[in-house]
Parts: sequence; structure tokens; C-alpha cells
Amino acid sequence: MDPVQQENQELKARLHAFAAILRLGRDAMAASDLTAAGVHIVNNSKTLLAFERSVLVDLRGSPRILAEYAQTEVNQHTAYAQAVRRLCREISVSDAPVEIGSSAPPPGKLSSRGEAAWRELTAEDHRLLAVPLRSGSAPLSSKEPFLWILEYKGQVPPHVPATVSLLASDFGGALWMNTPRKGWGNWYRWLRKITVMRVFLLLVLAFVLSLFLVDVEHTVSAEFVIRPKSVFSSYAWFDCVVKNCAVEDGASVKKGDPILQYDTDRMRFQLAAAQASFKESDAEYEQESKASFTDRERLGRLKILAHKREQAQIAIAEAQWYLAHSQVKAEADGVVTLPEGSADKLSGRALRQGEKQFDILSSDGMIAEIMVNEKDASVLDGKPRVLLFLHTRPELPIRVRILSERFYPELTEQNIYSYNLKAEMIDKVPDLRYGMRGVARVTGEKVKLGYYLFRSLVLWYRGL
Repeated sequence: MDPVQQENQELKARLHAFAAILRLGRDAMAASDLTAAGVHIVNNSKTLLAFERSVLVDLRGSPRILAEYAQTEVNQHTAYAQAVRRLCREISVSDAPVEIGSSAPPPGKLSSRGEAAWRELTAEDHRLLAVPLRSGSAPLSSKEPFLWILEYKGQVPPHVPATVSLLASDFGGALWMNTPRKGWGNWYRWLRKITVMRVFLLLVLAFVLSLFLVDVEHTVSAEFVIRPKSVFSSYAWFDCVVKNCAVEDGASVKKGDPILQYDTDRMRFQLAAAQASFKESDAEYEQESKASFTDRERLGRLKILAHKREQAQIAIAEAQWYLAHSQVKAEADGVVTLPEGSADKLSGRALRQGEKQFDILSSDGMIAEIMVNEKDASVLDGKPRVLLFLHTRPELPIRVRILSERFYPELTEQNIYSYNLKAEMIDKVPDLRYGMRGVARVTGEKVKLGYYLFRSLVLWYRGL
């Protein structure tokens, strides 16, 4: 082959190589995202650069493998990937490609782990070519480079350094175009293009932030009922029959006023029988006592008669106790409530021991019993504030002062578990009567807006 033909072939090969470089750079610029650009760089440069293995490392923050030759999905935990990441974490790369081999240590001071990674990657006469990829028009900072590592078996081909230098600029620009950038300038440019969608996104962002940042008052509604400050309940001391009831339901009584009278006919018969038995036993005891002075054998009979006389005394005391408790009196000033609702229904009724006879609602004041649903118990943390609104006077708020609260839930008339609070009314309410009901507004400590809005939804989701 004459020199002219050889020179033409070399020129044609260089033109083909230059066209391949332009095509690779153009295709990298057309990549849809950062990962697609990285996959294009490490795979499609194989024909032009003739490497054994190629890997692209993202050095922003902790080094990670962005793309690897002939791998559809990158595994960050393989031995090779870990060795590359450890080496990239410690080497210092300038703007020019750096060749690394077993006899050519990488630039920078390596630790023992970094040196082990270098020895592992350059074993068996392997050589690495570390190429930093940066954009010439808008270079990334030293903390945000991309490092392209080419691996060769033996020597690096002579044409590779020059070819890589041409490709590095286009590849770096392609990576930079698909890299999210920071700074107020980009934010300002984004704000200049106001659209309906962006306004909607800003509102959604503001709402989401307010869920975690804005504090609101935690307020719930609860039912309440007006009750007396204290209730005195009377229970039957023994099985008996009510002879008559001296008061009607709802009557006002004073302490010591008679309320119930038991039927005492049977008790009086028992008392008379006990007294007669005592007289008989006492007479026998006196007779035997006199006879025992002359007949010592009657001393045993005397002891038996003494026990019988004592038993008769006990029967008399028992009957007298029953008679003494046959009249039930009021234990405090207040209003009487009868279980049957009428004195006529209570008269003649048989009562069992321990059965309730009546209640006395004390006249020393009224309190409100507030029933807070168990699902709203979080409002009771701290010192909640309470306002009452009667059903009969919903326009009148009633301020109260909490006296006590139960630390365990109780089952209410509506078959709902609730925590009961007892509160004393600060404001004077005219014509207030026992049993009045209404709605209580209970306000606790401030909570986050997200908790206040979605608490019921979460409870419903949890099946409470």
C-alpha cells in the first residue's frame, strides 16, 4: 500500500472516530434523566474506548454507583461496588484524567481500607482511568462531581486519553443538565412562571406545613347533667314491710324528720315472747339458786338456767333494736326522692336487707357532671377549660370550676364509656333544677392542626 492510500485510510478512521464522539455526546444530551445519561455513558462508549469494565460514580455526598457496564440495575453492595466507592471516597481527582495502576498509586492520602480497595481493583495487572465529568459552561462545585472509571487489562490504549478528554466535556454537560441544582436563583426563576397548577401546589404545600406547624385549640363537645353536690342514700337494715311513708317524692325535709315507718306488730310479739321467756328463766334460776345451798347436785342445773336467762335477755335486746330502727329518719337536709316515685306505692311494700329505700338530695348546692367520651379523653390532659350550655337556655354560657375527675371510664345511660368530671358552677343560674341537661364545650391544651383534623379519621380507620 502506497503512502497516499495509507494516509487516506488514517484520515478516514479519524473522521469515523470524531463522528462517533459527536454522536455519543449528542445522545447523552438527549437522555431523559440522570440515570439514563449514566447508562448511556458506561455502555455505548465500549466500541470507541475498548475498556474491560466501566462504572460511573456520583460523588455528591457519600459516593454511590450511578451506572455500571452491562448491568441493568446497580447493586451498591457487591464487592466490586464497595471497593470502587471506598476508593472514590479517598482519592483526589483534578480536572484531567488520572491513570491508576498497581505501580501508579492514586492521588491523595489513602487509609488502610482505601489502599486495600486500590490493591483489589488493580490486581492482575489491571489499570484504571479515572475521568472527572464536569460541565465547562456551568461547572459543578468540588462537592458535586461525577467520576467515570474505565478499567483495562494491561496498558491503556494510546488513543484513549485524547478520546476521553473530548467525550468528558459532552458527558459532563449531559449529566449537569439532568442534575437538580440548588440556590435562590432557580427558586426565583420558578416563581416568575406563575401558573394555576403552581399556585395550587403552593397552597397544598402551605396546608401540609400547617398540619405540622400550626397549633390550634383542642375542643370537644360532651353531655352534662345537673346533680346535687352530695346524695345521702338510705338502705334497709333488715327484711321488713313498710307500714307508711310520711313524705311525698320531691318533698323538702330537715335532718331528723321521720320518713318511713315499718310494720312493728311482729316485732312487738317477739319482744313480748322474749320478755316472758326471760321472766320464766329468771324465776327458775331464783328457785334453783336457793335450793343449791342445801343440795350441791343442783349447781349444774343452775348454770343451764343462767344461760337460758342470758339467751332471753339477748332476744329482748334484739327485738328492742328492731323496734328502735323501725322508724327511718332523714340524715341531712334536702329533697327526698323515692324509688317508686310515690309514697302510696312504697307503703305496704316488702323490703329486703340492703335494698335502697330512698335518696336525699342535699340542699348545699348543685354541680354539673360532665361525661367526656372515651375517644375524646386526650382533651383532659393538663387543665381543661369548660363552658356549659343548657338545652333550655342555649344562649347562656355557664362558667364552671372543675372539682374532680374520674381516672377510669364509666358506662353511661347511652351505653358509651366516658370519663366523668364534676364541676361547680361559678355563675349563678336562676331556676336551676336537678336533672337538667345540656352540652359542655371542653377545651384542652393546644394541639397540631393535623392531629385535630385527622384524629377522628385515624380512630375510624383503627376501628375504634
